[in-house]
Amino acid sequence: MIFSNARPGPVPYYRLVATVCLLFISIVSWHTARADDWQLGGHVKYDIYATHYDADNVFSDAGENSPIDHIVNLRVTAKSRWASNWDADIHYEAAAYHSDSVAVLRVIGLPPVYAGYAIPSDDARLFDLTSVGKGEGSGDGKTVLYHRLDRASVAYTTADTVFRFGRQAVSWGNGLVFQPMDIFNPFSPAAVDKEYKTGDDMLYIQYLLASGDDIQSVLIPRRDVTSGDLASDQSSLAIKYHAIRGANDMDILVSRHYADNLVAFGFASDWKGAVVRGDIVNAWTADGSTPSGVISLNYSWMWRAYNVSGYLEYYRNGVGISNEDYSPPALANEPELLDRLSRGEIFTLGRDYLAGGLTVEFSPRWLFNPLLINNINDGSWLTQWLASFDWKQNMTLLLGANIPVGGSGTEYGGLPTATPGVYDGGGRSVFLQLAYYF
Repeated sequence: MIFSNARPGPVPYYRLVATVCLLFISIVSWHTARADDWQLGGHVKYDIYATHYDADNVFSDAGENSPIDHIVNLRVTAKSRWASNWDADIHYEAAAYHSDSVAVLRVIGLPPVYAGYAIPSDDARLFDLTSVGKGEGSGDGKTVLYHRLDRASVAYTTADTVFRFGRQAVSWGNGLVFQPMDIFNPFSPAAVDKEYKTGDDMLYIQYLLASGDDIQSVLIPRRDVTSGDLASDQSSLAIKYHAIRGANDMDILVSRHYADNLVAFGFASDWKGAVVRGDIVNAWTADGSTPSGVISLNYSWMWRAYNVSGYLEYYRNGVGISNEDYSPPALANEPELLDRLSRGEIFTLGRDYLAGGLTVEFSPRWLFNPLLINNINDGSWLTQWLASFDWKQNMTLLLGANIPVGGSGTEYGGLPTATPGVYDGGGRSVFLQLAYYF
């Protein structure tokens, strides 16, 4: 097979059938539409991260205190419409990692990641459209290669209804840095590249009411990663109502997400020239009711001759730790927190956070974006400094740095490990991304 999962053993026949069905839909849509109806595009991106860790860090303990990480990412997109009501969207993605961090993580027995992001896996998804290799022949354990279909969907659209099936992405919520209502592959608060979310295999339905309100529904079937079988307690069904009342937007979300029942309310409203927005999310888990939420204030103004937009945001992580104890035994007693971290729904360990940031437009082609994130409970900070340049036609350049501030044992200063006196995280990094669009 071109695409196969990384776990050993044969692919279950029903999963193979489901994958072939999706590929068949993609091929049929390709041939149904005339070749000149397809809109082709994509990008090539090169990233490099240079990180430095203190002597008491797990990376230094493994013999690499200043890893250098490289990645090349290719995405080819194809879109088409035909018969007035049908459209298809297909994205092929391939990436090559050459990373000192990957080599260290393999040595200490952790999954390979690049700059804090897990390499994509389809083990829990309906369709198996990802193939991951180790870069055999490199001999140094630093190389990872993968290719996948990150989008592969077909839609039927009428004047008031959209039905879309296949691999796609949906984004919900009103947070600017933290997204408690965005329960499907949200971006990390410190993510630099937010151009494409990871796609999920789903059925998406949207119905537009005459009032301008709309109803969106998402069904995401998932598999138990151990057995490979579809499992209701691993799947999601969500319905969201979006209402517009003058200058006010409101969202009401009801969901069965994994084994939890979830209800959320979101809003965005103008207030004295600023925008106030937020989400309140409550999940009923095996341990009881767990509320989370975010609220932010966003305001724009002129500074000298420059356009400036600033925001301040408070985030409450309902499953987070408030007593500053992030030791392995303490984390083992927080199954809800660990589950959501492993699913990529949240990215923080603490309970309360304050974030603030700016966008300064020094020119239409040069933006400066500082970001500060504070864990209120332990007093540590993550500071990010990002400059983006629309460098040339079809080319962009990102430059930046992540500088954590905090003592050992704090979230951003370095988390305690099972080895006394050795900490994980807290590295200071600089990065560059060069992107070419075609």
